[in-house]
Amino acid sequence: MCYKTHEEDDDLAYFDCLPDALLLLIFNKLHDLKSLTNCLSVSKRFRSLVPFTDTIFISIPPLPKPSNIAASYINNTLRQVFHNLFLKPLRCFHRLMASPKSTTMSFDISCCHSNGVLRIFKEMKSLHLELPLHGDGELGSSNGASFLQWKADFGSNLRTCIIVGATSFQKCNTFSSSAICSQRKEERIFMEETVLNDDELKLRVIWTISCLIAASTRQYLLKQILADNPNIPMLERVVISDANKQGMFSMGKEELVEMRNSINTKQEASSSSMERSPVPEVNMKLWYLPILDLPDSGYVMKGATLVLIRPVVDGMIENNSDDPLVGDEKPFTEAVREMSKVKKSYLMTMSSF
Repeated sequence: MCYKTHEEDDDLAYFDCLPDALLLLIFNKLHDLKSLTNCLSVSKRFRSLVPFTDTIFISIPPLPKPSNIAASYINNTLRQVFHNLFLKPLRCFHRLMASPKSTTMSFDISCCHSNGVLRIFKEMKSLHLELPLHGDGELGSSNGASFLQWKADFGSNLRTCIIVGATSFQKCNTFSSSAICSQRKEERIFMEETVLNDDELKLRVIWTISCLIAASTRQYLLKQILADNPNIPMLERVVISDANKQGMFSMGKEELVEMRNSINTKQEASSSSMERSPVPEVNMKLWYLPILDLPDSGYVMKGATLVLIRPVVDGMIENNSDDPLVGDEKPFTEAVREMSKVKKSYLMTMSSF
């Protein structure tokens, strides 16, 4: 406990009264990299404690002049691929990731390299990276998606990915929403029998490929960070999201160990630079409803689509007894819950790319 006299009031630094454990708790709640680095210059005590913060959030800035080459390359390649979607195997999707490294990431990750400030955190357990907004707008906006969100769980490779998309996403009229929802519940059995035509199905496969590319790019980013920062062995949780909260890439403690082992094995086997791990052959289960009401969130989706993706292992889909990935975003979580109740679904297999 800190004791003071009346005369000492003006001179006393009240933070000096707090124990180190409480200060670290405050720093962990603060967790923003920019704020924590500012704290380094406050006092010698702060400078000695900040490196032991175990929860770090980094908002990665965009490059000064982001290039539009990657987006145009992917969009053009998608059009070519889906022109022949049912004529050629899906293995041609590896072309989507064949663009130069300099065009695949339009953001600055220098703070995460070994010469960046990330190296000062000696006991980091949780790392959250937030990527900047893409210069060309939201993912899927050029391909008919008014709403498109995804969450992916990775180890050394993809484990699970869940995608929710819609061609229209609008706020529900509060006055009439309950009556409309009641009416549509009665019509739901008929809507579940609606069949997607070829063009609608192709559109949703485009959404899926776009999300998988985004997830794979984030895995590549994390591999670079882990390879460049061997001084963070205590890391137990990584989340890579984006500023518009469209996609979330996550890894836990076991998955991080698995990725580190794969990186070390590759480095021992070859001196070549880090490469993107290919997305494995996957099974996709797709649910569709022409109209989906989300009364808890207060939205209505048209062309609502849920896609659950898991890898195929030895010819069989890798099963996971856990619930599909959900998060804090209310419309996403509610849509997953409601769409998974639909009895009719589509099953597809996509080759590795």
